[in-house]
Amino acid sequence: MKRLLVFCVQRGASIPGVRALLRLAVRLIAPRQYVGAVGAVVNQDGKVLLARHSYRTDFQWGLPGGWVERGEDPARTVEREIVEELNLNVAVERLLVCGRVPKLDRSIAPAHIGLAFLCRPIGQEVRTSHEITAVEWIDPLSIPYEIAPFQARAIAAVLEGTGRG
Repeated sequence: MKRLLVFCVQRGASIPGVRALLRLAVRLIAPRQYVGAVGAVVNQDGKVLLARHSYRTDFQWGLPGGWVERGEDPARTVEREIVEELNLNVAVERLLVCGRVPKLDRSIAPAHIGLAFLCRPIGQEVRTSHEITAVEWIDPLSIPYEIAPFQARAIAAVLEGTGRG
C-alpha cells in the first residue's frame, strides 16, 4: 500500500488535478496542532508587561499574545495581538521558549504548542481593551500573580538573558 502511495505521489504530483487531490489528502491526514504565541515585553527598566486577560479561565494574569492564525508568522502574531489588545507596538527580538502547553482542567484552552518571544516596546503608552482589563510593568523577580508555567519559563529565560536569573 505504501509503495502504491509513493508511486501516486511521485507520478501524480506533476498532474494538476492529481496534485489538488494529493494536497487535500495531506490536509485531511496530516496532524493539526494549535499554536499560541506570547510576547515577553521588557521595557528599558527591565520590567516585564503583564496583563489581566478577560477570556482566560486558568491564569488571569500573564503575557500578552494569542493564537497563531493559519499561515501566519508567529512573531507577527505577537505584534498583531499586542496592538489589538493593548494598542502598543513592539519590536520582536527573538524566540525565548518553545514547548508543549498541556490542557489544564481549569482552562478552556486546548493543549497546544507555545512560543514566547522577547519583545521591546515602541513607546510606553498602553491601553486596556475588552480582552485586557488591567496591565502592570512588573519586576520579573517579584511577580505577585500566579502565571502559567510556560509563561513563567519565558520570564525566566528573559532573566537568564539579562544575567539576573
